[in-house]
Formats: sequence, structure tokens, C-alpha cells
Amino acid sequence: MIKELTPIDIERAAERIRQEKETFDQRKRQDSNWFILKLVMGFFSVIMLAAILIVAAYILLNNNKFPTTVVASAGVALFVDIIGLIISVWKIVLNPNSITKLEPVTKQEKN
Repeated sequence: MIKELTPIDIERAAERIRQEKETFDQRKRQDSNWFILKLVMGFFSVIMLAAILIVAAYILLNNNKFPTTVVASAGVALFVDIIGLIISVWKIVLNPNSITKLEPVTKQEKN
């Protein structure tokens, strides 16, 4: 037996599809914003790593001009910065679980 569609059923279905489209569009915008944020963070971290590398390398190569505590701090800063960058890039950018997968939000009802 086939269920007869009333105007209310049709309106409910249309409203449901409209809301599902809004939900999908919102998820798409959020995914786009997260992607831009990841790019900005990636570029900024590369710039910061280069700056720290330059300063630490200068201090380490000219160690006779600086006190031993400064030289030791430069070495530690360089090591910690490289380790921190590797961990953060893996956790934020390369981790496959951090990538959102857009999928349809429309649910098909069984009659």
C-alpha cells in the first residue's frame, strides 16, 4: 500500500532538505576555514623555525663571543624547536585523523 503524500508531508520534506543543505554548507565553510588556518600556521612555523635557526646557528658558530650559558641555551632552543616543529606538523597537518571528510548529510528514509 502506497502512502499518500499530503501538502504538509511535501513541505516537511522540502524543509528537511533545506536544513540539510544548510548543515552541509556550514561544514564546508568550516572545513575551508580550518584549511586556511592550517596553511597560515604552517607558513608561520616555517618562518619562525628559520629565524630561530639563523639566530641559534650564529650563536653556535660564534660561540667565543657569547657566554657559555647563552651558547648552551641556543643549542637547546634549536633542538627543542626542531622537535616541536616536527611534532606539531605531524599532529596538525599530516595526521590523517585531523582531515575532515565532507559527506552528504541527507538521510534516506525507508517506507
